[in-house]
Amino acid sequence: MPYLCVPEIFLDANATTPVLPEIFEVMQNVCCSQYGNPSSSHLAGTKPKKILADTRTAAAELFNVNDGRFIFNSGATEGINTAVLSALAPYTGSEQTRKCLLYGATEHKAVPEALKHWNQVLGLKAQLLEIPTNQFGELDLEFIEKNLSKALMLCTMGANNETGVVQNLEEVNSLLNHSSKVPWLVDSVQVLGKVPLDLGKLAIDYATFSAHKLYGPKGTGCLFVRDSAPYTPLQQGGGQECGERGGTENMAGIAALGRIFQWLKAPGTSPFQDMNQLLAYRDQILSALRHLFPDLVLNQPYPGSLPTTLNFAVPGFDSSQLIAMFDAAGIRVSAGSACSKGRPQSFVLKAMGLPSWQCEGAIRLSFGPASSPEFIQQVTQRIEEMAKRRNATATPTNNELWVPDPFALGFAGFADNVNKTLYYAGDILQVEQYLQQRFSNSEWQLTKLEAGKHEFGDFFFKIADANHFTIGHNYTGNALAFTSGGVVITEKQCEDVEIISAEEVIRRNFVLIDVRERLEFTMQSLTDTEYSVIESERHDWCRLALSYTHDKATEAAITVCRSGGRSLKAAALIHAASRAKVYSCSDGATDIFQLLAEK
Repeated sequence: MPYLCVPEIFLDANATTPVLPEIFEVMQNVCCSQYGNPSSSHLAGTKPKKILADTRTAAAELFNVNDGRFIFNSGATEGINTAVLSALAPYTGSEQTRKCLLYGATEHKAVPEALKHWNQVLGLKAQLLEIPTNQFGELDLEFIEKNLSKALMLCTMGANNETGVVQNLEEVNSLLNHSSKVPWLVDSVQVLGKVPLDLGKLAIDYATFSAHKLYGPKGTGCLFVRDSAPYTPLQQGGGQECGERGGTENMAGIAALGRIFQWLKAPGTSPFQDMNQLLAYRDQILSALRHLFPDLVLNQPYPGSLPTTLNFAVPGFDSSQLIAMFDAAGIRVSAGSACSKGRPQSFVLKAMGLPSWQCEGAIRLSFGPASSPEFIQQVTQRIEEMAKRRNATATPTNNELWVPDPFALGFAGFADNVNKTLYYAGDILQVEQYLQQRFSNSEWQLTKLEAGKHEFGDFFFKIADANHFTIGHNYTGNALAFTSGGVVITEKQCEDVEIISAEEVIRRNFVLIDVRERLEFTMQSLTDTEYSVIESERHDWCRLALSYTHDKATEAAITVCRSGGRSLKAAALIHAASRAKVYSCSDGATDIFQLLAEK
């Protein structure tokens, strides 16, 4: 392959999976040949009716159900809302201030949000009570037992979507058997095809499933409801699903779900690998990751978690940096699924009591049970190639002019590498973490610049007060003003930046200014193309902008990043400092590579 980004490797299967070819054929056949409405009384409705019946039967056999039914819906979120409404509807209008709604601290956000919504809508005013977990993500059983007597509902997960932690449902079940009956909802999305689930032995009242987590289409799922559990339809309509879920059934999706259930019933006929093979796959990938990041730390109990999931962090990196690095290498991974004010954090890892750096740097890598040995080999080879590229890259030195984040922090410094002194302007408290990483107290002296003008080689600092200063270039005449919030740029300066597409970039004689981070352009370098390229990390953007002069031999310069957002900011910064014409690419570096590869 001429470029590392082609082909794409998708390692975010816990978020979704592709539709397998055989599933697609099943869906196509239903859409084109068996398209009758199952509610119709004529013969065209008989085949769809049979699909519904066969899929329900397959589900009942797979999960060992003899006391309950499956209601087809749009997926787990609808199933969760239906289950919560059903469990709480009997208390409508009666305040339950002394009662509680129990849910695991690491549940998918759909669960607490549904509990909060229906608790308010139904006027219950019950207390939402989060079940703590230990450092391994396991629910606190003593906490559950202590609060069961006042619970209106209990919600737990079969397996966690971020960490792959598998809950011990048998232990939860024993608590319910020894206390008064409380409606129990289990989010079973991630266990499908990975962990056995016996609904005949467990006192689960509601269980939710989504087809797209196991090679089916999005927008299809089902809800298991125990016969003895209360049930209230979420939506009314034409009496479909025996009056329990209005709306014409998604027959193609349900047929796909039926095929998935059949495969799981007869493993020898399915494309899914067995547990031992999946565990071996995970070990292979982890071994390659440790070559890429020798100091990698796992955030999950290993090996006691889903065999298809790895959740890790790397000291010194946040999740956005690592995702950008993998993206540049053509590998799609994900991070924590929740955000707090400031830096993204994984609420799941936070609930497990892991340190902030792990919560902020969490990366989830997940593959599907149908992954082939060839695919896993491709994954490990790509990661090994990433390791070679990273190891071959020299450690960056401290740039003389250093502005860590020009659009967020009113802080700038000049690094005197000879005398090991960092002269700075702005609030040092904003950048303590940056300073610890780049300017060790044991090696560097930090000196704050007082009001007035200070010369440092080609650059000068003009300090007005603690929150206002200017940095300029003695020879180009370029300058940038700063406040406590970062560099000052007007709306007009942003509007003056012309945005063009990747297609136009490869047709014209541009200088490409790659404004991605080092991890990104190390994995996928634009210098491998025929273009003249300037690589500039965020902390170096201001030096570039202040030093920038237009090269008349080329048409113009264009900034390029991963997806377009940073590109516009960097172009506006260069234009604000130099008044030169600078373009911004609306697409990412990968789009340019792919167009060049096709060309």
